[in-house]
Amino acid sequence: MLRGYIAGLSLFVLSLMPIIGQETEIIPLSGIIELAIEQNPSLNIMRNRVTQAENSHTARPFLPSLNANVRVNNSTTDSKRTFQDREQEFPSAKSENVNAGVNLTWTVFDGLGMFADYKRSSLNLSLREVETRTTLENLLVLVSDYYYSIIVQQHRVDAAQQLMELSKERYRIITEKVDIGSAAGIDLLQAQLDLNADSSNLVRQKETLNSLYLSLNRYVNQPLLKTGYIKDSILLGSPLTEQELIMHAEDNNTDLIAARLGMEITKQDLSLAKSRWFPTINLVSGYSYSRSESPASVMTFSQSTGFNYGAEVTMNIFDGFQITRNVKNAKIELESKRLSYEDVHLSVIGEIHTLYSTYLTNLMMVDFERQNVDVARSNLDIALERYELGVLSGIEFREFQQAYINAVNRWLDATYQSKVRELSLLIISGQSEVFLSRIN
Repeated sequence: MLRGYIAGLSLFVLSLMPIIGQETEIIPLSGIIELAIEQNPSLNIMRNRVTQAENSHTARPFLPSLNANVRVNNSTTDSKRTFQDREQEFPSAKSENVNAGVNLTWTVFDGLGMFADYKRSSLNLSLREVETRTTLENLLVLVSDYYYSIIVQQHRVDAAQQLMELSKERYRIITEKVDIGSAAGIDLLQAQLDLNADSSNLVRQKETLNSLYLSLNRYVNQPLLKTGYIKDSILLGSPLTEQELIMHAEDNNTDLIAARLGMEITKQDLSLAKSRWFPTINLVSGYSYSRSESPASVMTFSQSTGFNYGAEVTMNIFDGFQITRNVKNAKIELESKRLSYEDVHLSVIGEIHTLYSTYLTNLMMVDFERQNVDVARSNLDIALERYELGVLSGIEFREFQQAYINAVNRWLDATYQSKVRELSLLIISGQSEVFLSRIN
């Protein structure tokens, strides 16, 4: 089931990927997710655990057991035998005994324990598949988070580059004014300090961008120093509805599914514990072969073969009330699993409420912060013209620069938070397909 889920997810991701020519190294988010699904070590480890669970889930509890045994015993002895005053010695007499057999045991009733055992292994397989799906979904969110962080950081680098270019222009203008004596040297020094600060900020922003690429490459198992393959923008999808998210989460959230499976597994443990109260009925059958040679014995040779069959019943009469204690503990564990499910349910619904509130807040902020960026940029252009004319001081011009960069940062943060919360809400509600349809 899980392989089909991941394979279908991979095909869906591939269908979203645009055709990329060899002349460009740009990789869309869908392509990066495809790499992560195929190559992430943690996800491959979880796939191996699913395979182990598949190997353990068999019809073994319902099948008979068949054992074969062979035993050969040789001995050399010195013996003396007296019969009617006649004495007979057998020095170094060799004897050989051969026993072989095949035994079949088939349990036909064990208090329904075999059914509980089979059901438990099936539930354990389902649990491993859900755990793998959880790892996959966490990986989707993590990769998307880094992807959009890189896009945001690239915009921050661009904004820092623009800020530095403006500071260069300011420095050029004040230098010319100082040369002709229309400005003081202190204004030139302040312009130099601001230019240095903006240059340093640009270096730090580029360093942060490289660090984000490094982290993303690690999760998708790509060359760690590979950069520059993300050139994209953040597009927000249509607004989500909180009640629909909660409705989908009730049925599809992997944490809730895992908690429900945990309860079902514990129910099977309880059934296994109760089955020890009942007798075990086995059908038995076998074939045996025996041969003995002993020259020093009265009977020097014997051989027998035979087929046997029958039934056996075993039942525990008293074991110090251990079965009763096991049943009580299984019931307590089942109650603990039920309480754990309620706790997980509250946690999931609470997380949806929290994320949705942040999502709505940032969604409302995106539009007017975008407008603020446009206004701040227009003000900055006007301020530059006034600064060139000498109407605006260097300190006042610097304030327009800071206002612009702050507006850009607020807009980027609101856009990033809206998109990441949007995708996180879809994953929490178990809507991976919708998630993938919104990444491009």
